[in-house]
Amino acid sequence: MWMWVVLLVVVAAVVCVMLARRGAGRNVSADRIEEFDLRLSHDARVAIGVAIAKHKKVLAVKLYRQSTGADLATSVAAIDKWYNGVHG
Repeated sequence: MWMWVVLLVVVAAVVCVMLARRGAGRNVSADRIEEFDLRLSHDARVAIGVAIAKHKKVLAVKLYRQSTGADLATSVAAIDKWYNGVHG
């Protein structure tokens, strides 16, 4: 019986961690995204746009980070915003 309780607690902890990580990048302000967007060159915008059009969000985030020097959370938020504008 106690094994089921331990298993339930472990599963609940894993679910809580996954939910916390999922929402971690959503606290980035629009001003911060715009600040980094200004650093993008035309070629970088085209490359990121192509990656988004091909549904390659991970590549788009990588290109955004390389082009702007933004942290991961800001890059993910910016690409999500861009992706939703294209595919939303």
